[in-house]
Amino acid sequence: MNRWIALVALSLALPASALAQKKTTLTPADYEEIRGIYAKYSYGFDTGDAKLVASVYTPDAQFIVGGKVAGGTREAITGMVRPLAPGKGQMKHMPTNVFIEGSEDGAKGMAYVALVTFEEGKAPAVTGGGWYHDTIVKTADGWRFKKRDYQPFPLPIAATPAP
Repeated sequence: MNRWIALVALSLALPASALAQKKTTLTPADYEEIRGIYAKYSYGFDTGDAKLVASVYTPDAQFIVGGKVAGGTREAITGMVRPLAPGKGQMKHMPTNVFIEGSEDGAKGMAYVALVTFEEGKAPAVTGGGWYHDTIVKTADGWRFKKRDYQPFPLPIAATPAP
């Protein structure tokens, strides 16, 4: 009986964080590899390279846009990648302020992204943007996105031209 009382007393004395699942400790190499999947994702989408985009996701990954699942598997996500169309404006992902930290699942990441369109003869134009909240896991093939939650920034409504 005294053993049980001691065990209960000890568990109450431990801080809640000690009872929680332990966060992954990331090495400098982990941070660098995770930054690399942010770059590969952007470059893959921007160049129409579905294989490169696939390389940064787990097979069961989810991609959420504005609270709705846009892709529930790696194949569905890479199905959104489109080849470059010659002579048209090219949208580019410009991720910034990438923040990575260890988590119970492996790592979590956050980043802002500006979507900039480049078209010949025109000034570059910011055509969208938002932020990512990512769940990143370590697999046999390295770090991969398990879940990307993209929340677009609200864009101003364009002025209606005068009649």
